[in-house]
Amino acid sequence: MAAVCAMLTLASCGNDIELAGDAPAKNPYKITLTASQEGSATRTALDGTDVVWQTGDAITVFDGGGNNCTFELSKGAGETTGEFEGTINALEPKSYCAVYPAAENATINADHGISGLSLPVEQKATPDGFDPQAAIMTARNDNADKITSTAGDLTLGEFKHVCAFVKVTTTEPYDKITFTTNGGEGIAGSFSVTLDENGISTVAPAADASTAVSLVPAYGETEIAAGTYLIAVLPGALTEGFTLSCSKDDVTNSQIIIMTRSYGNAVGETVFARHNIVNMGTVEKTLTTVTWERSVHKYVNLGIGVRWATTNVGSDTPYGSGDYFAWGETEPKDDYSWETYKWGDGGGYGFTKYNPMPWLDNADDKEILEAEDDAATANWHGTWRTPTINEILDLCKKCYWEWTENYNNSGVSGYLVYRVYEPNSGDRGKIRNVDGFTPSGTYTPTGSIHIFLPATGLCDGTTLREEGQKCIYWSSNLLHSTLNAYCLLSNPNEKGHSSGFRYYGMPVRPVCP
Repeated sequence: MAAVCAMLTLASCGNDIELAGDAPAKNPYKITLTASQEGSATRTALDGTDVVWQTGDAITVFDGGGNNCTFELSKGAGETTGEFEGTINALEPKSYCAVYPAAENATINADHGISGLSLPVEQKATPDGFDPQAAIMTARNDNADKITSTAGDLTLGEFKHVCAFVKVTTTEPYDKITFTTNGGEGIAGSFSVTLDENGISTVAPAADASTAVSLVPAYGETEIAAGTYLIAVLPGALTEGFTLSCSKDDVTNSQIIIMTRSYGNAVGETVFARHNIVNMGTVEKTLTTVTWERSVHKYVNLGIGVRWATTNVGSDTPYGSGDYFAWGETEPKDDYSWETYKWGDGGGYGFTKYNPMPWLDNADDKEILEAEDDAATANWHGTWRTPTINEILDLCKKCYWEWTENYNNSGVSGYLVYRVYEPNSGDRGKIRNVDGFTPSGTYTPTGSIHIFLPATGLCDGTTLREEGQKCIYWSSNLLHSTLNAYCLLSNPNEKGHSSGFRYYGMPVRPVCP
């Protein structure tokens, strides 16, 4: 097949060009693609009011015969007109569709439904614009049968934006800006679209689509500078509202600062329409522009990968128990039982989610908490989450544990967990002064680098058990194919992991990267 040259030209309107001739076209085709800008939402970074192509841009064209053809930019980088080279395979196509950016694994059906598309869950922060890889657009033309072998032209009309956009302005730098749906709707990751005759898409998120989208620093940058940014999200109705959070490490590396703004049921159903921009206002510590909530959560670096928070979810002090949660639930309650368990079947041993047991109904492969069901993420936002069982094991094996009956004269018993001063010391993971044993060697705990785990016990039904005796904290992992989930379980004589019924109420000690 001969190479095809495609021209993409910025136009002031999106009308298709009517082509003359009635004879069916024959290969090869010279194809002209005409695109125009839709309002203020741009394909990529702004250059005045123009949309410009960039080196490396590529589009996918479906040639009417179901073939997926990639066209790469060969000329016009930095300009409003670009030439794309590719190959068309169908001999007599009747309809053309196109997608930007190129989607190598995308497929199309006879009803103009395109599958195999993906919106990045993490998008690179682009000042006064958005990540080019998140600038997903589609186009369609059903008049390909009007091409003549002599004219050899075709228009796809204007490319239409698939996504909606969230706009946020910050007055200081952040490490991450995250948009999360409160009702669990998918807004990023895998999705499919169906194109109408004008190339406008109806979006269907995949079952495993992400409920959160994050802006992260651009390549080569360490933070998101103060400025205005757009986040691309899949369009749809968010029935329970949404939350936007901005997080960063402070200058002493001792805490995560999060500015959040939430919209819930009081606002009613919020619709994010294709191509529209929802302006979240300006994030300011002074709270003078919009109502933002500032929350601060401290952490320490114990030298074991993730950083551990110094307090439990729901507590303002290191020695407070905080809130108790059933595994996979994000709010405390009065009764912790199978009958009240969110993901249970009302009292039996079946599950409506997190059910990796193939012999039960509603079986799935979910064995680790998703963000929307993580008490740490849902309550603290940002990058906070419940630790995995392996991260709990690292805490047990690679830190120095010491039981106390009275932490900082608070009257609360529990474990002091220190960072190991000598990483290769044989004292790692040992408990001090248990049954008369004191580790030998040169190890000295560094008091300023530690966390305290209060002996919280757990809630079973309406009863709080073993408070003051055992440190019991949820992990984010299920015990494979059982009714239980993994947890940290330590008492004055031992430390390690165990598991408990998912309905138990346990505290959560968050971690962050």
